[in-house]
Amino acid sequence: MTQHDFFDEGYPAGFFRWLSNNRPIYEAFSVKARAMAQHRKHYSARAIIHVIRYETDLRDSEGTLKINNNWSPGMARLFMRQNPEYEGFFKCRDSQGLDI
Repeated sequence: MTQHDFFDEGYPAGFFRWLSNNRPIYEAFSVKARAMAQHRKHYSARAIIHVIRYETDLRDSEGTLKINNNWSPGMARLFMRQNPEYEGFFKCRDSQGLDI
């Protein structure tokens, strides 16, 4: 599957460009999503992003982390695409801000 195929499935415009520069954030998102899936049937991608933001702010006194809530749909979709056993864990819907 090519990167273009992902865009056809409703990822936010610019998501993969952001992802290429922020892979550790996505990896942290994946770890936290897997952990939460042990306790919940469904969860909020935005809630996970807020936790990552909070934890990172505690460690990063310079405030260099930049994570926009607009990336949460992309991270949720990519996580479920890469981990089919978690399909449906995040509720995804169409948004006007998507590049489809």
